[in-house]
Amino acid sequence: MTTDIRRPLWTTAAVIGALLSSAAVANAGGFAIREQSTQFLGTSFAGDAAGDGLSSMFWNPAALGQTTGLQSESNVAVILPNTTIHALPGSTLLGIGSPADSGNIGINAAVPSSYYGYEISRQVVVGLSINAPFGLGTQPSTGFWAGQTHTRNNDIRTYNFTPTIAYRVTPNFMIGAGVQIEHMWGLLESASGALPNSPNVSIEGKDTALGFTLGALWMPTQAMSVGLGYRSSVSHTLDGTMSINALGFSNNIKAGLSTPETVTASFRHRFNPQFTLLGTVEWAHWSRLDKLDIVCNAAGAPFCAGGAGSLANSLPLNWHDGWFFALGGEYSWSPALTLRAGAAYEISPIQNPDERTPRLPDADRVWASIGAAYNYSEKLSFDFAYAHLFVKDSQIDRTQSGVRLFGDVDSHVDILSVGMKYRWYTPPKAIITKG
Repeated sequence: MTTDIRRPLWTTAAVIGALLSSAAVANAGGFAIREQSTQFLGTSFAGDAAGDGLSSMFWNPAALGQTTGLQSESNVAVILPNTTIHALPGSTLLGIGSPADSGNIGINAAVPSSYYGYEISRQVVVGLSINAPFGLGTQPSTGFWAGQTHTRNNDIRTYNFTPTIAYRVTPNFMIGAGVQIEHMWGLLESASGALPNSPNVSIEGKDTALGFTLGALWMPTQAMSVGLGYRSSVSHTLDGTMSINALGFSNNIKAGLSTPETVTASFRHRFNPQFTLLGTVEWAHWSRLDKLDIVCNAAGAPFCAGGAGSLANSLPLNWHDGWFFALGGEYSWSPALTLRAGAAYEISPIQNPDERTPRLPDADRVWASIGAAYNYSEKLSFDFAYAHLFVKDSQIDRTQSGVRLFGDVDSHVDILSVGMKYRWYTPPKAIITKG
């Protein structure tokens, strides 16, 4: 049997192109993007580190060890957020006639992800995941509103490539590790004044940095698996500019931003040939994000008059650690069709009004999901999922550069996702002969 390996390479190139051209909007705690798998979106990410799918390697690289032959998986999630901020009396700019509402600050986004696994021996499997694990896209529907000096436009994107290796210590126990190669680009814009035509202050920077993943997968019985995965923090030093382009002002700056490390523990247990129960608990170290300091690289007006090393701006965060709890199930309707459902509760790293920023007005949320898998053939299968996020009503009370924004936040999110899995090559089964 021969396999044309050009086809998976073409697929890889297509997914890389999609990643580099898409904007992402945060839909997990902080500015993390949880939508890395159609399969696990269907269970509200219950069981995501316990294997049984190639995309499980995002949360637990040891799950790659379940791969046989050559396999690939590609997903795309369409995220439809709706978030409105309504300024209340006490907001500084309401007194000079600014409209109270931001309008919908959410930006619709398509988030692709892709996974590849190749079994090179009975013990070793290698793979690659391509993801956008963090991102933010928010923009008030009108540039003139009571919070315009806090935010007008925000765009943060990450492109993450993780070569991974898994080792089968025994047929029932696997370990894995990967190297994260992550590029981050960010743009934060806010009005320089209170007037409708006030030009934007723009902070822009980019960086490429490294991290790692570790994991273990244990299958004590054929019906059960337990997984534990770790994704390290990636420490970025974003180099770029702080500018008011309309006035021709620009200074070279840098900003340190470290993504949170995460620990994910999951299980899956098949009670009978039809029903499987799944669960997940995840911790994210968001408390490492105390503030975002914008530091000058050299002296210059208007932001860096203090010289190199001086503080051009500082965005206080004071976030807490995030937690995620999920429970879901799968029901095998027939050999060709599997149905999924799940629910989750997520504790946001942003808990208090003075920590909540109109750039990212995050709050606790409940996930409710349904999904399905359809096996078209022995080689090709498709996944489908839908989720609705019920975000807790919250308030903002932030003062920045002497301007206070006090208001209510109303938010919900809809997510649609589709995925495709393909077995490019399956090793022939051993033929046992009696001597």
